[in-house]
Amino acid sequence: MDTNIQKTRMLSYLLMILISSTAAEICPYIYDNQSYTRTSVLTIKGLPTNLVINPHTNDLLFTLIDLESLQNDEVQTKMDQYILKNGEPIKIDNVNGQAAAVDVNYDKVYIASDDGLNILNKTNKANFVSLKDEDIVQIYKPQNKDELYAVIFPENEVYVINLKRNEKKKVDYVPCAYIIAVDADDNIYYECDSKYVKVLLKDFQEPIEFVGIAKNTARAITVDGNNRVVLAANDGLYHLKPDSLIPKKLMQLDFVPAGIAFKDDDLYLSTNSIIYKYSHTDCE
Repeated sequence: MDTNIQKTRMLSYLLMILISSTAAEICPYIYDNQSYTRTSVLTIKGLPTNLVINPHTNDLLFTLIDLESLQNDEVQTKMDQYILKNGEPIKIDNVNGQAAAVDVNYDKVYIASDDGLNILNKTNKANFVSLKDEDIVQIYKPQNKDELYAVIFPENEVYVINLKRNEKKKVDYVPCAYIIAVDADDNIYYECDSKYVKVLLKDFQEPIEFVGIAKNTARAITVDGNNRVVLAANDGLYHLKPDSLIPKKLMQLDFVPAGIAFKDDDLYLSTNSIIYKYSHTDCE
């Protein structure tokens, strides 16, 4: 073989190794077999949770839990609702917000509070709309229907709210929920007193329990833009499928997550005092 050809092949091989090594350094995080970068979009005192993105404005909404009050059984846990807009956290200070949900079709942001359901106005204030005196701790808005799922304290029962008629109806066969998500086929994914993650398939009465996820490790759940239900647990992210008891592991985590949200190909995860953004764009 010609010496020059051998040198050219060797240089190409070394260049490929160098490129692969550099890419691995820039994009060391693997989600669903793809490489991602990670940046911190916010550091803040407390535990940011209940992440949700408004795709119309790119605002990131989250609930900030005061950890000192969370660890003190003698006081009520202190929570504040925030909007991360252009990198700056803005507190929604006229309501005791506990969760948020975005109606993408009508460009509305709903705020769950300890005194009912609210809508965020253009000045980032919460305007009351319904469920007066109800302590709403979680909400989820499926994008295919004019309905909103609400979890109401103290029993953490789940209700579906018809937004057009302003009526609520208790969801049968879901005894309670601490985290909740609903896919486009009306399957309800939740975690309750059993501390295991379950799914109630549409038109069924008995929920199904996913296997392989340790007890009391589920932290947050959402549905991405491809109608995939993604669970954030202590050890990583899982794809929960309605036709399989065994979740698919999508990502390994080296921290305990508190919130999860998607915006196109970007993934947002929160943990104690920080919100991360994972991006695939620079790794293509």
